[in-house]
Amino acid sequence: MMTIRKTAIMVLLFTTVISCEKYDDFTGDYEFTVAYFNTQKPLRTVVSYEEMQFKVGVAMGGKQYNKQEETATFVIDPSLLDNEVMAGAGDFELLPETYYSLSDESTMIFPEGRYIGDVTVSLDREKFISDPLAASGTYALPFRITETSLDSIASGSFDDQGNQIIAPKDFSVVVIKYISEYHGAYYHTGSQTERTATGETSEVVYDNPDLIKNGLWNLVTIDATTVQAPGMGNFNDASLILNIDGEDSVHLSTNSNQVTGLSGSGTYHPEDRSISLEYSFTRDGNDYEVTEVLHLRRPPEEDLAFEEW
Repeated sequence: MMTIRKTAIMVLLFTTVISCEKYDDFTGDYEFTVAYFNTQKPLRTVVSYEEMQFKVGVAMGGKQYNKQEETATFVIDPSLLDNEVMAGAGDFELLPETYYSLSDESTMIFPEGRYIGDVTVSLDREKFISDPLAASGTYALPFRITETSLDSIASGSFDDQGNQIIAPKDFSVVVIKYISEYHGAYYHTGSQTERTATGETSEVVYDNPDLIKNGLWNLVTIDATTVQAPGMGNFNDASLILNIDGEDSVHLSTNSNQVTGLSGSGTYHPEDRSISLEYSFTRDGNDYEVTEVLHLRRPPEEDLAFEEW
């Protein structure tokens, strides 16, 4: 019995020592430090507010704690927009230089205590949103790290025959697009009155007092001031196009062939970002009158998430 107990204690002590040795592997700095991009194909979406900015960052590896300022030098490298570099990269166009500015033209700084160095990209709003390609994810900024104060750059590794062993992470092709400030999910409330060709009248009401129990309309960007709804009144197989002008007036149109005689208008309410609409249309020989209010669920930027192209 004593022998079993001694053996158990020895195993426990041995395991503890080994565990400590393994733990020590993760408590010190690695043998070298490295600068790299976390992703090579990010898609950055910016809302078309007055200030259109986002950050592009490079990461640091190999240090448990960054005790001093470090740097990574970068260039915008158009040669990265090539399918030979990365599949799909050749589908994008270089973002015109007049469309943006950088907070630093060549250097990303890792402040002491941080593991990300970044640069701010500021878009020229008027030029960017005036370009019809800017809402479709056509433009890209291809970043490449060229130098660093760290020990190395994650440029990948290859065998003697030139076959890739470790993929390079020294570049990032950042695709950029915008969405309208009116883009987003709206609670769809209102009523629709139908008058048939024989004069019969009926009404459908979709206005639950508990706002979150109403259906959602996802308004998607056409351009900075125009969004498209996935329905019209109580119909889900037609679409309503809303254009909001500088006076907060909403102009309506449709591209649905089954709808004729669309007329009406609306108002955008910036204080709560809701949209009130009154419109009428004809469909399948019946006339419809609609009164609606669209309530924004949350600002469009809060629906944005990490994406890759």
